[in-house]
Amino acid sequence: IAAAVDIWARGPAALPPPPQPQTPVLPVEGERNVLITSALPYVNNVPHLGNIIGCVLSADTFARYSRLRGWRTLFVCGTDEYGTATETRALQEGLSPRQLCDRYHALHADIYTWFRISFDHFGRTTTPQQTRIAQDIFQRLLARGYLLQDTLEQLRCESCGRYLADRFVEGTCPFCGYAEARGDQCDKCGKLINAVELK
Repeated sequence: IAAAVDIWARGPAALPPPPQPQTPVLPVEGERNVLITSALPYVNNVPHLGNIIGCVLSADTFARYSRLRGWRTLFVCGTDEYGTATETRALQEGLSPRQLCDRYHALHADIYTWFRISFDHFGRTTTPQQTRIAQDIFQRLLARGYLLQDTLEQLRCESCGRYLADRFVEGTCPFCGYAEARGDQCDKCGKLINAVELK
């Protein structure tokens, strides 16, 4: 505490110069290595201030603090391009999921740059490298017996010829009777629902 008070009294000129970041940021044995990630934003929408505050701002603050401490810091994030929300938005806009993701990923990257969020890397979940990493994790978990196999009933749309993700199914909640419940959760009572349970 005494050292901090002394440096504070002498001002910013007394601080040692911040270390220049190495590119790429790689861990070094014996040094403080920090990996920071934040929740991956869905790529079906334009991020707003609430998304930034709730999703990336605290991670960005910690990344900046870690770098100032001289710790070897890697701050990564990216757009989540898989999921029903992306598919739903693509259908609404008359685009393929890939076209939607290309557009919104660029928008997200521009917005985070404008806010000066200090990502070392802002990527995409659809890149070949990301796919290799995710598959490697999956295969290791499978080989070690950490995954369970199960069967799930799923609804199918005969007119469009595909199985429906939970968000595409709407009906009446079997618990509270809410008429606009979705196939994954009732927005009124908050209970989790399997789509085939909806009335």
